[in-house]
Amino acid sequence: MPHQLIITADIHGHLPTWRLIKAQLKPGDGLAVAGDLFDTVYGKSHPDYDPDTIRHEFKALTGPTWYVCGNCDHPDFFSGELTASFSWEGTTLLLAHGHRHLPDLTDYDIVVQGHTHVSRLDTLMGKVFLNPGSPARPRGGHQGFARLTGTRLELVDLASGKVVDHLDLPGRTA
Repeated sequence: MPHQLIITADIHGHLPTWRLIKAQLKPGDGLAVAGDLFDTVYGKSHPDYDPDTIRHEFKALTGPTWYVCGNCDHPDFFSGELTASFSWEGTTLLLAHGHRHLPDLTDYDIVVQGHTHVSRLDTLMGKVFLNPGSPARPRGGHQGFARLTGTRLELVDLASGKVVDHLDLPGRTA
């Protein structure tokens, strides 16, 4: 059975939401965060704002992880990288927050961006574009995240666990 890749963005330092996302991970699973995990701008006055604990727990994860800096993250807090590219079980992904221009997309199967807090799953010009939305501060949609397992990419509601949208990756078989 293939491992899953959990994809999230825009948690904004909200510790309970981070822990719900972290609870989705099983041994061998991966986690990709498209920015604004910590939020050094907006969350400071909220009682559940705890970026230091999130940073500690993120670094302690044993599975593979990827993180890019969002517009509300401070580059010194964790990583100043604005994009990351990686392969997950034969699928090549570009991870970016979405507040800066993207590089050439030729070599990627899936382009992941956050920033808008609106979940989106589309295919355009042979590329899959994914915004997992925000599990902490959703706009116009569900409180969610995305999950890639084998050839299936899903948008999942964090509260109910229901799949709200999905896409079978083009040109791939399970």
